[in-house]
Amino acid sequence: MKSKDRLLKVLAAAAAVIIVVFFASEIYSLTARSYTTRVVYEQTVLETVDADMFIIRNETLLSSTAAGVTVPLAENAERVSKGSSIAAVFPSEASAENYVKSVSLKSRLEAYQKIDSQLRLADVDMEKLTGEIDADFKKLTEAAYSNDYSSLGEDKLAFSEKLSRKQISLGRDVDCSAKIAEIQNQISALSSSSTPTEIITAESSGYYVSKADGYENILTVEDIDSLTAERLEEAMKAEKKEVSAASIGKVIDGYNWYIAAVTDTAKATEFSKDKTVRLVFGDSEDETVSAYIYSVKAVDASRSLVVFRCNLMNAKLASLRKVHGKIVVNEYTGLKVSRDAVRLDENGKSGVFVRRGNIVNFRSVNIIYSEDSFVIASKPESGDGVSLDYPHLKLYDEVIISGKELKDGMVI
Repeated sequence: MKSKDRLLKVLAAAAAVIIVVFFASEIYSLTARSYTTRVVYEQTVLETVDADMFIIRNETLLSSTAAGVTVPLAENAERVSKGSSIAAVFPSEASAENYVKSVSLKSRLEAYQKIDSQLRLADVDMEKLTGEIDADFKKLTEAAYSNDYSSLGEDKLAFSEKLSRKQISLGRDVDCSAKIAEIQNQISALSSSSTPTEIITAESSGYYVSKADGYENILTVEDIDSLTAERLEEAMKAEKKEVSAASIGKVIDGYNWYIAAVTDTAKATEFSKDKTVRLVFGDSEDETVSAYIYSVKAVDASRSLVVFRCNLMNAKLASLRKVHGKIVVNEYTGLKVSRDAVRLDENGKSGVFVRRGNIVNFRSVNIIYSEDSFVIASKPESGDGVSLDYPHLKLYDEVIISGKELKDGMVI
């Protein structure tokens, strides 16, 4: 009897140990599993080709023989007409400064006169005006935050003018007469000491640029149709010419300018004449410009000469000459997924595991673009010929990046 009781106790103890070990093992197994997840977002990526580009324009150099200080009358990259005033020469630094002050005062005078002429406005869209005031104030604060004060004077005047309009429309008295008289007196006092000795005018219509870079006319628009890879290479290697001390800038003639580059022939096959592409100047993909493909010429079996035409212009574009950039071949928009998350289902088709609550589900992905660290998946539209064994991945799904022994429908 005693031996039987002893045996039962031994068996009970062994069973308890087995149960404890089993549950400990299960708990360890559950806690040891780690599941790293990442929310899916939509993203656009660019497939690009690196290229060294040369900017080709027709440019007329400007110079002045008068001694003194030159002040531009046109903004950089501003469109000017033939015969328009683009710069003024002053006999001294002081007279040039007085001229700049008088121009600024005239802008202020015009703003105050505009406010004064409005008096009481009976027909004002107050909601629209308030929105414009808020937008102007935001613009001022953003300029201060980014330390960009290039247009602060004009922005301040625009804000003050709209704010005064609102005050007038609400029945408040706004008297500008004293300020107008004060500014008129200041302008009169400066008039005798701010007279230029020479006014330079544009010889042709185009875009005014205040500085020459020394590469003007190495290649011109007239060279485009006969351009070869050898001539382009010579231009890329050319040393810039010394800019004359008498130089006061240049005018970029006409509306169109060109960008030439030698690129890989395999990629150049995607370029067809008159197609619009995007060019990236520099390293940032935020700095792009649209251009037309003007021509594509085979150089040899592996290289092609591509010329692009563009009619956009601003101060930054006007300063470009030799640029290392990128040609955008294709653009893909879809769901960005870590490559580590992509797996194959039982039929060898791509998909990912997603977590919804504590349930794991397998979701198909239609990969349209891939890199070493991620893929872009596009949801197939009906009738596009793509068949899926599982529902497709959706925006904001929580994709499992890492985890062991994952199965569709399992609980974690």
